[in-house]
Amino acid sequence: MEEYNVDNVLKNIFDVTENNWKASEKIPLVSKEIEQLKNDFKSLLASTEYDMTSILQESVALCNETQSLAEELDLCKLEIEQETMADVLKSLAKRDEIQHELTSVNFAIDVVHDVLLCGNFVKEIEDSKESQSFSRAIEAVYDLLQHSESPSEGFKYLEVYNTTKSIANSIKDTLLTDLLTEWTRMMTWNIKAGTRKTVITITLCFDESLAVVDILNALDRSGALADRVSEFAQFLLKEVLVPIIHTEVTVYDETPELMTVTIMHKTNYTQRYDAVISNLRLLFHYLNNKLNVDFKRDTTIMRMIGKEINAEFKEILTRDCLLDTIPNNINDLQTYGRITSEIEDFQNFLVLVKFCNEDYSILQYLDNIDVLFANKASLHFLETARTIMLKDLSATMSIGVEHVPNEVLEIKPDEEGAEALKLLDKIFPKSLFFFPRCMISKTAQELLDLLYGMMEQAVQCSDTVCKKLYNTTRLVFELYDAVVPYHHENYLQTIPQYVALFHNNCMFLAHNLQIFGDKWLTLMEGRELDYPIGFVDLVQKMRDLGYKHLTIHMQQQRKQILDNIRSSDLNCIVVKDVLSDNAEAAIRQCLRQLHLLKNVWIGVFPKNVFTRLMATLVNMFLDELIHRVCTVEDISMEMATQLTEMYTIVVQKAPQLFQAPTDIEEHVKSWIKLQELIFILGGSLKDIENHWKDGTGPLAVHFKNEELRSLIKALFQNTQMRANLLSKIK
Repeated sequence: MEEYNVDNVLKNIFDVTENNWKASEKIPLVSKEIEQLKNDFKSLLASTEYDMTSILQESVALCNETQSLAEELDLCKLEIEQETMADVLKSLAKRDEIQHELTSVNFAIDVVHDVLLCGNFVKEIEDSKESQSFSRAIEAVYDLLQHSESPSEGFKYLEVYNTTKSIANSIKDTLLTDLLTEWTRMMTWNIKAGTRKTVITITLCFDESLAVVDILNALDRSGALADRVSEFAQFLLKEVLVPIIHTEVTVYDETPELMTVTIMHKTNYTQRYDAVISNLRLLFHYLNNKLNVDFKRDTTIMRMIGKEINAEFKEILTRDCLLDTIPNNINDLQTYGRITSEIEDFQNFLVLVKFCNEDYSILQYLDNIDVLFANKASLHFLETARTIMLKDLSATMSIGVEHVPNEVLEIKPDEEGAEALKLLDKIFPKSLFFFPRCMISKTAQELLDLLYGMMEQAVQCSDTVCKKLYNTTRLVFELYDAVVPYHHENYLQTIPQYVALFHNNCMFLAHNLQIFGDKWLTLMEGRELDYPIGFVDLVQKMRDLGYKHLTIHMQQQRKQILDNIRSSDLNCIVVKDVLSDNAEAAIRQCLRQLHLLKNVWIGVFPKNVFTRLMATLVNMFLDELIHRVCTVEDISMEMATQLTEMYTIVVQKAPQLFQAPTDIEEHVKSWIKLQELIFILGGSLKDIENHWKDGTGPLAVHFKNEELRSLIKALFQNTQMRANLLSKIK
């Protein structure tokens, strides 16, 4: 059947273009269309497979049945509302009543349960006391206290709650007191201090009995064991272990329970490592026998002590004892394995007595053995060098060559690099490598031998040690600059021989420094270095050190000579006609001073140095004598005679101040000038004119014109002859 299109049908009946249509005209058409549809529907029903009549009947029956069920539901609803709801409300009221009764019963049960539980705890405590089990008692007390902290809602309002809680605290305090009393009985120590020694006694009464284990478990459960063990561990570390490491100690186990430690009070005392290890073995053996009681899994008093102090103990033992075993020379370092074996055995012993775990290492410091050895060797050499520097400088020895060669190196013209060798020999002659004959302090040679020993050890060691010892060698010379002048200051200021020896020592060390680096590099041949080796920069510093103190002493000698002269009548020639005896005494005193210096210095300084120093002082002395006369405006005949006699004494004795009398003529610039001054003081105008020789004589060579004119004016009266001579000297 085709789909019925209502819109098309209506369009056919009603024409939209038609404006004036009547309903009466259209109704027949609509009715006809309806009839047509009815006929089509009947035809469809007749031709369908289904029994439409039966379906219709069945539908009517269902409608009737549905109506009947709806009526029954209405009746049920009415019955429920009128009868069943009343019963339900009664049941709900009964349920609330029962629930309230149940809550009351549960509340009572909880209170009774708490009362019974507290009673059981108290009974457990009493039973533990009777059986003398501290651990059960302390466990029951703490369970009771823990339960009293979170009781049921009603129990805490009962009077028995407060009573029980008070009893529990009281029992706990009593138990802790008893436990600490037992601990004190098992572990006691006493310190008896004296002026010469301190005696420490330790008594340990621990064993593996059930009673001891019970006490330890009870203390552990109460939390008091850790504090007691910590207290004993700190006592053991500070009062026993540290003194054993630092000073002389005797450890003696008088009985299986009693250990006596006697500490001797000694200053600046260092205990040998083997004695320290021996005493520690005795002490830890005693502690192991008493304190290794297993009261809990993998837990003993010894382990607890170890955890408390083994780290600090290792640090102190390593720093204050084992580091001292590191040798300060290469020979002992090669045999150091014997000492490390002993230390390793002791470490294994500590593991065995359960003071530490297997990963505990006392030998950890050996990881930096090169650095430690370098520091130890460096410190040893510096201390040794300082000890040498503090020794007396007056113990002397002769050193050097009598005659320093200065010949030119023979170089063949065809030799390779001949020009370079000639230039080298010109700049650095052979004499540079020779030291002149003189006296030095034995300490200077001893110090140099020490430095060579440092160098020989350094080249046998690793680069780290070698570099450290090289820097230490340089430090020795800086230490020399700081220590020797300061320590020997009084002698260097007052004793000429000390000054001479100190000067020679500095020159001797500086001389050796010139080639010290080359010798070091020769021994280091084949090794790659990341730092330069050289000592040439220290050469001038050492020389300057010697020059400095020699210059200071020369200034003191000069000042003393000038003070002698200026404190006499030689300083008052202008205002005196005749000099008193103190003028000659001052001159003789200066000569004695110079003669004393000669006796002290000759043979100590090299010959050329002695000659230059003596010439410097004599020349200064003569210059002062000449200056005293040349600055006077008027000199009487009597004073001229006195000056001639006194200056003649100088001329006679001054050559004796040198090793060879002729040295004074060569090295003292004012020597001839003094002789010429004596000639002027005793000569006539004619003699002076002859020595002048119209500006070509000796007077013209050694005197300035103004000096000579001043002397003539001071010595001679104003005559025509003097005027003529003065007119020639211009």
